[in-house]
Amino acid sequence: MPYHYNAYGLLIESTIELPAFVPAVTDLSMPAINIICGSVPPTLKDLPTEHNEYLSFNDHEFKFEMPAIARYYICNGELIIIEPLSNNWREILLYFYSNCMASVLFQRNLIPFHVSGVFINDTKVLLFAAPSQTGKSTTSILLQQKGYAPFTDDTAVINVENEKCYAQASYPMIRVWQNTINNQTLLPETEKEYLWSDNEVDKFSYFFHEKFISKKVEIAGIVFLEKLGEQIQIESLKPTQSIQFLGQNIYRGLWLRAMNKGKLQFEVLSKIANKIPAYRAIRPENTPSFDVFAEAIENQIIKKILSEKL
Repeated sequence: MPYHYNAYGLLIESTIELPAFVPAVTDLSMPAINIICGSVPPTLKDLPTEHNEYLSFNDHEFKFEMPAIARYYICNGELIIIEPLSNNWREILLYFYSNCMASVLFQRNLIPFHVSGVFINDTKVLLFAAPSQTGKSTTSILLQQKGYAPFTDDTAVINVENEKCYAQASYPMIRVWQNTINNQTLLPETEKEYLWSDNEVDKFSYFFHEKFISKKVEIAGIVFLEKLGEQIQIESLKPTQSIQFLGQNIYRGLWLRAMNKGKLQFEVLSKIANKIPAYRAIRPENTPSFDVFAEAIENQIIKKILSEKL
């Protein structure tokens, strides 16, 4: 019997167990993304718009290889084939959760963004957008310590429906560096699971299935995080500025443009930028400041939004 999951609001039917995803009840009215273990086609059916030794794709096919780990093939937003090259399923699924899911979303005309987020009340979330190692997860965790419930970590799909902007969380897995674990009290050291190392710095994962919300949630605002200078700075952004920052924080954004999705990108970014408040929050680059930074975001952004009775 196949496993059934929910991720990014989509139904997943898989012959492979996917522990990071949320189990789902089969819904025959909802087209599923089928995930199987098998042999990846040697070439794409159509000519690639982008390719190198390990990666090739066009607007409806995507094929890549992680040497000595696995090969992956994604087609028409409906099928993902995983061909293992090792027995290390932790590593195999690591690239599935990131690259495979990003490409299948693009094929479905959905755009994932590099964001974490927390609920600021029962119905709305505040998102934090930034490249890796800028502080999305750390900022979110420190706000969770203040009582704000988790929404997503690392990625979410954002779109506009019925004149409101919504986010669809990815799946309930938090990815954090050891330094973050050392400077918080929310995540127990004993529950971490090793993911990978970068320049001899280890990254770990935590799950929060019991707190995860699978439904789309209205966005109260988005904060673009940066490391710069010596002082904390928070400012509001105009929609024209927000479009630029949103474009920089599309997850695997270079793939989106190479897949001939330029029109989709412009339309989605324009709608988002004109519907939700956007902020730029800068923390000092070389000074430990996360506690003060999270407090500043709470006082200058969250409390301001809540005072406006959204």
